[in-house]
Amino acid sequence: MSENITEYLRKRAITDLFKMDTFSKAWPIWKIEVNKNINHLSATNVVNLGDKLGDIFRLTRVAGRSQSAVSGAGNAWEAIVCWYLNLCLIGSRTVVVKQKKSLIPEPIRQALTVSYGTFPSGTESDLIAITFPDKADYLNNKLSISIRGEDGGLIPTVKGRNNEYNYKSLIDALMERDFSDCEIGVIQCKTNWNDNAQIPMLWDMIYSSSGFRRHSISVGTSTFSINHVKNFTYSFVTVPTVERSRITSSSTAVKRVQNLSGGNYWGYPSQPSVANSLKDIFGKNFSAASSISLSQRLTSELPKLSSKYPYFNL
Repeated sequence: MSENITEYLRKRAITDLFKMDTFSKAWPIWKIEVNKNINHLSATNVVNLGDKLGDIFRLTRVAGRSQSAVSGAGNAWEAIVCWYLNLCLIGSRTVVVKQKKSLIPEPIRQALTVSYGTFPSGTESDLIAITFPDKADYLNNKLSISIRGEDGGLIPTVKGRNNEYNYKSLIDALMERDFSDCEIGVIQCKTNWNDNAQIPMLWDMIYSSSGFRRHSISVGTSTFSINHVKNFTYSFVTVPTVERSRITSSSTAVKRVQNLSGGNYWGYPSQPSVANSLKDIFGKNFSAASSISLSQRLTSELPKLSSKYPYFNL
């Protein structure tokens, strides 16, 4: 079955999740609960997993606040968020990817780079959402892409003895050509809201301001900047670890993230003036992902889950 470069990236992103110890060990338990909630495979049931992701995640919660426990929980949370978002985005032009140099297009990596003087630093982001342009190269068979590299020659679609797909060279060239037509979303995932709310607030301030010249802080490079993309958003997604009843609209942690450009979400139903359900991120940040509605697209794609998207392991 042929696939486009967008779906190839999604497959790579999800396959990498299952290579993580924290995710692969938790998945057998999560999978049972996920399947209970989408017993009837419909667009509504799949999207509504966003209301229940926090409870599903907590099924494998490890007691303790050691550094390893906190780090492992954080990695697992961002992984299940990445899995859910991509499941809801199948058949669209938006892919959510964990930070990995071999997957993130170089122009996007450069645009997200924050430099302090001459020292470059990557964003504190956990996930990066890329909405590719509505162009044939992103929609048609990935082997039919025809684009020239820096040397002026056509970039081969496969490489090496095993005819491995030449993804990185192709996507870098495509993004360099179409950079201003793509959308970028940074999604920071944290299990602890109280301890970490100031981090996305400060990063969103940096990206919104495009840097602070007086303090030698700059965003992007001379070639690629988030100011030149079609749209840029910064979001925060939490579990959280504290009891939800203790979080109110007046909580400091809530106020710190209430004005993020991409919104503030958790894995539970929306609570006004506190947090939106994760399922609401699609309408707010990814409306350009497809020419049809989220429900229409999923209704069309979900019947192909076992044949076209088996890597979701449902």
